[in-house]
Amino acid sequence: MRKAIFVPIALITFIAPGIQASPSIGRSIQEPQQATKPADKPWWKAKQPAEKQPDSSGPQTKPPFVLKITSDQIIGVSLRAENAKLTDIAADLAKKLKAPVALSPVMQKQRTTIDFADVVLEPAMQLLAPVVYIDYEIDSEPGSHPRPVGIYLSAHNEPAPAINANIRSTSQAFIISGNTESESSSEEDDIQISYRNGKLTLKAKDQPLLDVLSSISDETGVRLEAKDDTIETVSVNIKDIPLDEAILQLSPHLRLYLRADLFRNQRTPILIVLVEPGKKS
Repeated sequence: MRKAIFVPIALITFIAPGIQASPSIGRSIQEPQQATKPADKPWWKAKQPAEKQPDSSGPQTKPPFVLKITSDQIIGVSLRAENAKLTDIAADLAKKLKAPVALSPVMQKQRTTIDFADVVLEPAMQLLAPVVYIDYEIDSEPGSHPRPVGIYLSAHNEPAPAINANIRSTSQAFIISGNTESESSSEEDDIQISYRNGKLTLKAKDQPLLDVLSSISDETGVRLEAKDDTIETVSVNIKDIPLDEAILQLSPHLRLYLRADLFRNQRTPILIVLVEPGKKS
């Protein structure tokens, strides 16, 4: 049975994989030591060390790293560092990307010597840490590009950041979560859906978009935020399509939040938002 609960909803405020250039990369990062003592609170919630500002009162010295970001459709990263603190690099990266960058306790202690140019975001982050998670905001509107809304750099055997690590409550809407009981009705005949091994099969003809999205939420467990007054209808016939790709095909008025686990090569949708036309920003 579907549930529709009226509660404050949280909108995520955290790059998409692209084709990596073929730069010459030099790298030397200290092998991370495993954490021996659990943190008082989850590391992704802890206040991250701020970038150390150079002392302008004395003689000017060469900065330990130079970081450049380009963002023409896809995000490119260039970094030259010599025994630089990873905390300083992460702070500068967060400032340039306008997205939080969190380091685990182990990674906060690391220094790096590395040199690469024009590497797209995901492989660039993998050069800095062995385990990387990136949260994305993706609009289904044609011409839109995924935006990182949170980056987490950690070592092996450290806990993964909570799936809602960077969620902030901003509005009220209907939240629809997965089915707790199976049900049989004529609606099930109108919307045929199955979800296996991360792939979605969906067939519907002239069905309300909200009903289709609700069925996806029921079948997959991905949360849905939508208002109950939408009148858009859709016809769709897809088979064995990755869930995130399938969702984005349904309407130009959707926003999808997902987490990319680069170590395990997994992309997990977190939240589907039905956005009113003209309200995207």
